[in-house]
Amino acid sequence: MCIASSYWKSRGIVFSIIFPIIAIIISVISDYITSGIFIRFFNTSPEEINDGFLNNMYYYPTYFVIAILLAFAVRFLFTRFQAYDLLFRRYGILFAILCVITVVIFYANILIGKQQGFTNANIQANSLLFAFYFILLIGVFMVLTRSVMKEAAMQGKQEQYERLLEYTDNLEMMYTDMQKFRHDYINILLSMSEYIRSKDMEGLSTYFDHKILPISQGMQNNNYKLGTLQNVKVQELKGILSSKLIRAQELHIDAVVEAVEPIEAINMDSVKLCRCLGIILDNAIEEAVKCEVSNLRVALVKRSGGLLIAVANSCQPDGPELHQIFEKGFSTKGTGRGLGLSNLREIVSQCAGVTLDTYRKDGQFIQELEVY
Repeated sequence: MCIASSYWKSRGIVFSIIFPIIAIIISVISDYITSGIFIRFFNTSPEEINDGFLNNMYYYPTYFVIAILLAFAVRFLFTRFQAYDLLFRRYGILFAILCVITVVIFYANILIGKQQGFTNANIQANSLLFAFYFILLIGVFMVLTRSVMKEAAMQGKQEQYERLLEYTDNLEMMYTDMQKFRHDYINILLSMSEYIRSKDMEGLSTYFDHKILPISQGMQNNNYKLGTLQNVKVQELKGILSSKLIRAQELHIDAVVEAVEPIEAINMDSVKLCRCLGIILDNAIEEAVKCEVSNLRVALVKRSGGLLIAVANSCQPDGPELHQIFEKGFSTKGTGRGLGLSNLREIVSQCAGVTLDTYRKDGQFIQELEVY
């Protein structure tokens, strides 16, 4: 029943198998640890432990305390290692098999003990054996998680490096354009001087409209709005912003990033920050490109309590309701999509001191990610 209800909520079969089995393992271990405590410190026999009055008065309260402590310990481990979701995608089946084998070993020993008759020595031995298997299972989880975290960190650095390369290439292109304009500046003035000398205002107007204005418009191109990123000192953040901004420009979206004050540090895991901004900006670009007047605005505002990252994009007036877009599986782009915003909400919920506010205003879809 627990597996079925977990699957109905999460739609992940591996996740749905692992956590109910971990609950069973915690229950069995708590039962045997409690029995071992009563046998060792209170000289209680297994027959006395099975006495209903003793169970209700002493045994079950002790059992529940131990089970809750173990449950919180497991919860701490899963939240302490921030890449556990990646772990389940990579090694979920292996970890599920280990959990199932552990439960089989537990109940095989319980069955053997039942056939031989539960003795004090048998219960204490099983308590040690079960504790050993549980610690071994946690150790495997920690080793696999550390491996996945290192791999994720390397992948994040590689993506950051590629985005910075793209950012550098774009800056070089901007510098080249500036050099060309600077080189042609005198020639442009000289070409206009003859019209002025002959007082050919009509010819000057035509020349200006067809020759000078295109150069001016080129200078106002979105590429030069990348210069505002100079205040972003966090390399991971600068990398994701520049990468997505360049992509938006390639799709002819009027994209601007504003960072008035230097952003030197953010109190949020860099991998999760980039994942959140990647989802927000990808969705903003996909929506903006559908609009007749497409624009994308990103603002980074320092506050006394932290940093506000606001992303606003043009949107269609007949879009879905806000509560729908965060539902897992919902998408306007067809089947097999719609995991981005649900993943975004899940990531934000895992981060302390991080909030996400989403709303529509004046034809703009706005998402504000605030890191305290």
